[in-house]
Amino acid sequence: MKKDYPKKIALIGYMGAGKTHLGRELAAKLKLPFFDLDGVIGQMCGCNQSDIIRRKGEIAFREAENKALNMVLGKDKFVLACGGGTPAYFDNMDQLTKNAHVVYLDCSIPTLVNRLLPEKCMRPLIEKVADEELEEFIAKHLFERRPYYEKAHVKIEANDISVDHLLPQLS
Repeated sequence: MKKDYPKKIALIGYMGAGKTHLGRELAAKLKLPFFDLDGVIGQMCGCNQSDIIRRKGEIAFREAENKALNMVLGKDKFVLACGGGTPAYFDNMDQLTKNAHVVYLDCSIPTLVNRLLPEKCMRPLIEKVADEELEEFIAKHLFERRPYYEKAHVKIEANDISVDHLLPQLS
């Protein structure tokens, strides 16, 4: 394996794009520590994303997210799976691009709908969205978030991607 891969890699994209799944595999392949930002937030706060949002609101969650992001970005090496909204709040995207090699996993809306429908109840942002309204909901969010996602160093079509296809695009 080539040794010139970045030592700090952040994966961004909409929920369901495969950030956590690919991130774990990528970290294992590159022998780097893996962090899922929602998991880091949970460890810092002692509860999960849903609980923080329900108890304290989305602003409190986004503040905790920003703090967790900056903590991870201060590490020497990592693969980080960001939350879907992470790049759109505070100066998160600027911090990401300054401190890591940022990869935008871009998926089509139909792919995201197919991936998210079976796990809606585990996703606080969409758990109350009617199935027939999910496509429009995702399209609206992507429209709002895409300007942030597009600031990534690399954009990869991720409808059907494996780590082996991702690696050559990192060097």
